[in-house]
Amino acid sequence: MSTSNTLEGILSQYRNSAYNNDLVWINFTRRTDKFPFLKEHRDFIEKNNLGFGDRAFHYMWYLLISHLVLKNGHPKVLEIGVYKGQVISLWALIAKYLNSTIDIVAVSPFTGNISNNVFLNNPFVNKVRGYISQKFIQNQKVGNYHPRQDYFSIIREVFEHFELNFDEVNKIKGYSNSEPVLKCIKDMHLDIVYIDGDHSYDAVVKDIQNYSSLIKPSGFLVMDDASYFLPGNQFWKGYEEVSRACAIIEDLGFTNVLNVGHNRIYQKDLVTTRSINKKIFL
Repeated sequence: MSTSNTLEGILSQYRNSAYNNDLVWINFTRRTDKFPFLKEHRDFIEKNNLGFGDRAFHYMWYLLISHLVLKNGHPKVLEIGVYKGQVISLWALIAKYLNSTIDIVAVSPFTGNISNNVFLNNPFVNKVRGYISQKFIQNQKVGNYHPRQDYFSIIREVFEHFELNFDEVNKIKGYSNSEPVLKCIKDMHLDIVYIDGDHSYDAVVKDIQNYSSLIKPSGFLVMDDASYFLPGNQFWKGYEEVSRACAIIEDLGFTNVLNVGHNRIYQKDLVTTRSINKKIFL
């Protein structure tokens, strides 16, 4: 596996094997801490419980954003499922570090879907809920529940802490596959789409179908929690349903070029003639 510090160098030698997947995850984790601004950001996120994922992902995003800045000068990127703003603030911080600009689109409900009430969230009550509703158990299993909080305020505080402007982010409030949201995004042309929303199989498939068509040739589709079936032993691999949904991606004109822990990176082919890539699925 290449020790290159460029995206092109890493992609040229990457192979999807247990050895390479473990080595990428280990090396990217170490490299994150070698960049003071990446380390500071990830340390802040971890200390304040502002997000999930792995430390290795910070270096992964640095490679992707710096690659696009060098190639296009002004990348346009979109995240589905913003939560408390770890990724979108990191994107803005990387662009600032590179003395560049970036268009960020954030698609998210920007609110939780489960009460903060301690009684309602205790294990016994959740077990009872499970007997009543299989859907509750399934959503809980794939991490679809988040406490009700003022996520706009939380994200703004993260941006302000790193002297970034949250007002410059194009915020689209709602669920990614709702008709109003799809109308907002249907004419976009994006360099990166990061899917980290509803983790149920059907929802992930719709996200892939609806948003992959917006990606420019040679742009990237990044899937979170999607390495369930991949070889490797050093990292958490995500969810089975999300990973299973990824089976449709290559038929839409993409190639899986790199895997970093439970994040899978697909690059759009230069020529994509699949008619399915021109549709919006409700």
